[in-house]
Amino acid sequence: MVIAEQKTQLRILLIEDDCVDGESVTRSLNKAFPNCGVRRVRCLGEAIGAVAASEFDVVLADLSLPDSRGLDSVVTMVQACPQNPLIVLTGHADDELSITAIAEGAQDYLVKGRISPELLQRSIRYAIQRHAMLRHNDQLLETLRQRDLLLQNKNQKLEKACKTAQKFVDNVSHEFRTPLTVIMEYASLLADGIAGPVSEEQAKLLGVIDDRASDLNNMVDDMLDVSKLESGLLGASRSPCKVADIIDHVLPAIRRKAIVREVQLDVEIDEGLPDVFCDPAKVGRVIVNLAINAIKFTRNPGRVCISARRHGEDDISIAVSDNGVGIPADRQREIFQRFAQVKTEIRDSTKGFGLGLNIAQELVDLNFGKMDVESTEGEGSSFSFTLPINCPGEVTRRFISRMAAGHEGEAAVSAIAIAIEDDTNESVMRDVERFLVHLLRQNDLIFTLPNRQWLLLVSVPSIALDDFLMRLNKERLQINRNRPRGPLPEFQVRVEGTWNVAERPQDIVQMVDQQLGEENYCVA
Repeated sequence: MVIAEQKTQLRILLIEDDCVDGESVTRSLNKAFPNCGVRRVRCLGEAIGAVAASEFDVVLADLSLPDSRGLDSVVTMVQACPQNPLIVLTGHADDELSITAIAEGAQDYLVKGRISPELLQRSIRYAIQRHAMLRHNDQLLETLRQRDLLLQNKNQKLEKACKTAQKFVDNVSHEFRTPLTVIMEYASLLADGIAGPVSEEQAKLLGVIDDRASDLNNMVDDMLDVSKLESGLLGASRSPCKVADIIDHVLPAIRRKAIVREVQLDVEIDEGLPDVFCDPAKVGRVIVNLAINAIKFTRNPGRVCISARRHGEDDISIAVSDNGVGIPADRQREIFQRFAQVKTEIRDSTKGFGLGLNIAQELVDLNFGKMDVESTEGEGSSFSFTLPINCPGEVTRRFISRMAAGHEGEAAVSAIAIAIEDDTNESVMRDVERFLVHLLRQNDLIFTLPNRQWLLLVSVPSIALDDFLMRLNKERLQINRNRPRGPLPEFQVRVEGTWNVAERPQDIVQMVDQQLGEENYCVA
C-alpha cells in the first residue's frame, strides 16, 4: 500500500503560524511530492474548519499555535480528524515529548531545523500507511467486538433454552414417576390376590402391565440420568463392593421381566472374585439397562446370561449375553451414541428413546471402567464392561487419567485427610462417611483409612481449597442443626497437598499408597 505514489495529487494540510517556517516546510513538501496540494492555515480552529470542509491525506501541525500549545494541539487534532494521520512539527528536539505525542495519536515527530524533502517524503508515506493499517485494525476489532456480543447473546439464549429444556425434562420425569409407581403397586396388589382370586390369564395380563410400566419407569430413569449428566450433577458414591452383591440386588427385577417375556435367565459368577471399587447403584443400573436390552431382542426361545469373571490383573468383567438377532459390524460403535437405535423386526413395539446404552457407557466411565460389545448377526450379542478391583493405587491412576482427559486446561487434585475422635462408635462412623460422600461430586474420590480416618481426593486447585474447607464445615454445621441423633463430631482436617494431574500424576499415586498401605488393600 503506497498511497502517496498512487494519487496524482497528495492533499496536505499544514498548520503553521510562522510565515518563514511555513514557507520552508511548503518548499520541502513540493520537492518531496511535486504534484502535491498544500494548504496552510495559521491556527487550530482554522484547521478544524478546513478538515470539516475538505479532505486531506495527511496533517502536519506545529505544537506552538496562537490558540493551542503543546500536546493539547495533538489531542484536539486527533479527535477532530481521526481519519487523517498527524505529523507533529516542532522547533526543539525533545525525546520525552515526542514519545508522549506519538502515544496521544501522532504518527511521527519532526524537528523543523532537520527537515529535508527526503525526510518528509519518508515520514508522510509511512504515516499514511501506518494510519491506514491502524484504522483497518480498528475496524476489524470493532467487527470482532460486535460479533462477540452477538455470539454472547446467542450463547445466553442457548443456555436459557438448554436450562428450560432440562427443567422441562426433570419436571415431566418426576410427574411421570408418581402415576407409574401407583400403576405398578396396584398391579402388584391385584397379582397377589388382595382384591380377590386371580386367574392364570389375568395374572399373565397383570404381568404385562407391570412389565410395560417398568419399561416406562426405566425411560424416566434414563431421562433423569441424561439431565444430571448434562448438568454435571450426577453424583458417584464409590467404595469397595462385592460383584455378587451388586448382581443379586438387581436380579429380582430382571428375573421378573424375563419371566413375563418367557426368556431364560442364567447367572454365572466365578468364585473367589476380589472386591471391586465402584458405585454399586450406578453399576446395578448398567446391568439392568444391558439386561433389559438383551431380553427385548432375544429370539424365541430366548436366553440371556449375566456373567462375572476376572479380567486381567486389575479388572473384573461383567457381561450380559443374549441369543438375539445380533448387531451389524458397522453399527456396533454407533449404538452407544445418544438416541441411536438398531432397526430390527423383533419386538419393535419395545423401542425406547435410545438412551440406555449411552447412559450405561457413561456410568461405566464414571466407575473407571470400559464397555465393549461383541456381536454376530443371527447369533446374538454380548455387552461387557470392566470395573477396577479394590486397589487404591490403580483406582487413583484411573481417576487421574479420567480427570486429565476431561479437562482442556490444567486439572488439579487436592488431597485432604479427615479424622474424628478414636472413641466414636460405628454408627456415627457410618454417618460421617455418608456425609463426606454426599459432599463430594463425581470428579472426587474418597478412601477409608484405618483409625477412623478418610482420604479425600477432590478436583479443587489450591486457590479454591479454602472455599472447599469452608463448605465442608458449613454443611456439617447445617446438618447438625437438624440431626435427631445428635451432632456429627468435630473433624480434624489435614491438607496433604495439591498436584497438577498432567505434570505429577505419580506423586498422587505414591501419596495414596503411603496413606492406605497399598500392600494391605490390593486384593490379588
